[in-house]
Amino acid sequence: MKVALVTGASRGIGAAIAKRFAQDGVRVIGVSRTPADGEPDIEFVRADVSRPADVERLVKEVVERHGRLDVVVNNAAVEHEATVVDTTPEEWDHVMAVNLRSVFLCAKYAIPHLARTQGVIINVASVDGLWAEPALAAYCAAKGGVIALTRAIAIDHGGEGIRCMCICPSYVETDMLEQFYDAQPDPAAARAGAAALHPLGRISTPAEVASLAVWLSSDEASFATGQAYVLDGGLTAGRPPARKQASPG
Repeated sequence: MKVALVTGASRGIGAAIAKRFAQDGVRVIGVSRTPADGEPDIEFVRADVSRPADVERLVKEVVERHGRLDVVVNNAAVEHEATVVDTTPEEWDHVMAVNLRSVFLCAKYAIPHLARTQGVIINVASVDGLWAEPALAAYCAAKGGVIALTRAIAIDHGGEGIRCMCICPSYVETDMLEQFYDAQPDPAAARAGAAALHPLGRISTPAEVASLAVWLSSDEASFATGQAYVLDGGLTAGRPPARKQASPG
């Protein structure tokens, strides 16, 4: 049985990916600082993936317990809405630690084990790593870094049989997006406006992102590596949206 490690697995995209892998018969270890309940097919582990000691311990325990590691999905992320001027150094460091440093750490400690299984790393980036939305400076920088790091991992470790890709979703129905909507003066208008940005007239679901992640990890995608797969309902076929910064509080 294949073994998959999914970070940020307690909600949103990470939860959908973890559930989909489990449904397909993969042994799933979901990583979160606040593990979810009521998911009997997912083994939740509490860890802070921005901390080297936590990640090293986590990977070691997974391999010792299950004997192998086949897939790592780096999904853990936070969003901070501010320009460069309005972002404190501490806020910048926090976004980079969760969104980018965690990808580096999970890859660093997992790659020796993935080399034994011809394994796969899937990083969840964002369309904001390809263009920039207003007042998301740290988030855009971190997601751009995830895309670049994905390429570096692919070329450095492809000779070991490891594939590494990233998924770049646009707006997805998650708690993070709901928090953005709720911070707007008119949440209903914000929801409608986000949907209208996409040529398909709606935003994505976590399940749709999960479907792409499962395919990329499968043998059907055995020649896929080093690329950013955009899943955006046609959003980036046009011009970047003028997203406004959320109101304070």
